[in-house]
Amino acid sequence: MDTRLNVVMYHYVRDLPRTLFPRIKGLLSDDFKRQVAWLSERHEMATLESALAFLAGKYQPTRDLCLLTFDDGLRDHYTDVLPLLTERRIQGLFFVITSCLEGQVASVHKSHFLMAVLKFEHYRHVFLTHLAELSPETSTEVNLEQVKHTYRWDAPEVAAFKYLLNFQLPAALRDRILDDLFVEYLGDEKRFAQELYMSWDEVSRMQELGMLVGGHSHSHVALATMEADHQRADLETCAGMLHDRLNSQSFWPFSYPYGKSNSFNSLTVETVQNLGFGCAFATEVGGNQIGQDRFSIRRIDFKDIEM
Repeated sequence: MDTRLNVVMYHYVRDLPRTLFPRIKGLLSDDFKRQVAWLSERHEMATLESALAFLAGKYQPTRDLCLLTFDDGLRDHYTDVLPLLTERRIQGLFFVITSCLEGQVASVHKSHFLMAVLKFEHYRHVFLTHLAELSPETSTEVNLEQVKHTYRWDAPEVAAFKYLLNFQLPAALRDRILDDLFVEYLGDEKRFAQELYMSWDEVSRMQELGMLVGGHSHSHVALATMEADHQRADLETCAGMLHDRLNSQSFWPFSYPYGKSNSFNSLTVETVQNLGFGCAFATEVGGNQIGQDRFSIRRIDFKDIEM
């Protein structure tokens, strides 16, 4: 059977029961350790260099390759992930949202934590109540096929609500509501961001220990939903901050926010290429074989792995 490159995607990796937000959907730290051990036994653990050489047909491993990727620049990645990868001499790719390293909480994370402190039905009710007050003409209908494709691990009602927030509502309107709810239920945004995300110094330390850092946009908005000028500006800001604040890298990867095919477009790919990113990762599910477009590399979620 032909070998392939499996790219595994992680977000929250933490000792959930001992945190203030045990209902956050993530992977327990101990389960992460077991999963990495299982993957290491069955794969050649790749670097980005060996992964791209394989896709270009310039390297043929004796078994499937596995590359580990981590989105959003969460502090979990520094405290819980980095020590294990360093110990095992595995290179991880860490994709950071540059605005979050500057003290902002991304809208997607505001929603995650509101859902973690409130029952879902209550959170949805208060959000939609605010929406009706601010913009009664705004539709809340969603395309159910797109919903299922984008949020395959969520219950249908949760998936539909997430799709409404992240893909359909005008960003300014959504963010106004989330900002108000976040302050009401979770408090000061900047203090929360300092606890949730890595600092620039911590990201630099990761580089020094052999990890690669990549861009995940500046504001973590589905890039295809943005006007062209705003999309370019977001990506330019992200690239500029990475180069200004971090150590140099010979190769910079990128991860599309949300990552499904409807979340980025040809302008996104062109701009990412022009800004010097050498490859980009999506969240379309599957392995990658020789010849795969390096600007639409597929990934699998950690939940897809059956040990």
